[in-house]
Amino acid sequence: MDGATENCALNANDPTVPSNQNGNGNNNGNATATATATANGSGNDALNNGNENVEIILDEDRKLTSDVWPHFVRVKFNVEIKAKCKYCRKRLGGDTSNGTSHLRNHYKTFTQIKIHDGRQRVLGPDYKPTGKSLLSATQFNSDMSRKELCSMIMVHEYPLNIVEHLGFKRFCCSLQPQFTVPCRNTVKRDIFALYGVEMAKLQKVLDGNIGRVAVTTDMWTATNQKMGYMAVTGHFIDNSWKLKNMMLSFVYVPAPHTS
Repeated sequence: MDGATENCALNANDPTVPSNQNGNGNNNGNATATATATANGSGNDALNNGNENVEIILDEDRKLTSDVWPHFVRVKFNVEIKAKCKYCRKRLGGDTSNGTSHLRNHYKTFTQIKIHDGRQRVLGPDYKPTGKSLLSATQFNSDMSRKELCSMIMVHEYPLNIVEHLGFKRFCCSLQPQFTVPCRNTVKRDIFALYGVEMAKLQKVLDGNIGRVAVTTDMWTATNQKMGYMAVTGHFIDNSWKLKNMMLSFVYVPAPHTS
């Protein structure tokens, strides 16, 4: 290295030297970049050292079809693709070229996963609409639990804020810790959605019935609310010659009223 080059490289690493003494134009930038790359080994090594032990969750461009991927999340750790276990946080090879056999073996050997796996079937009572209980193999389903919660509130006329009672939350947690008790606004939306589904079923039954439908109404005033209501009920004999009674509508009527 000649004297001018050596002096330029030294000045480029010295923060006390003004920029006008480090060279002009592109020569100054090139000298600084060269000195920095030389001190760190290479420009890429400097970037890698800055991102050491950094974990980045990857956005998948295509769907991973293996049944083990719901138990792992693909991350980029430093420069390698890893599959991070959702339960023990251990990182295994996550590149698609590595296959999934090692992930499945880890899934099978990790015993704690059996506690968190809600897909396991267990024997338990299955209550029918008639109230009769039958023993059957069931598994936890959060959507089904929310539907049954809405049905319970409607059938027994419980207040919506029952889901915000501490005792009710603790009771649900003791039955199934994986179930998240929804707030009353969510329960309200679920009830309206369930109403839409049931009305569609009712409409389908009426469309398929070849007989006539008799309509009756009933009005009353709720003593605790001082509000009037009217129910419209349909009565008909279905195609199997069985008498059916179905509520067609339930509306609010301003009180006082006469029925």
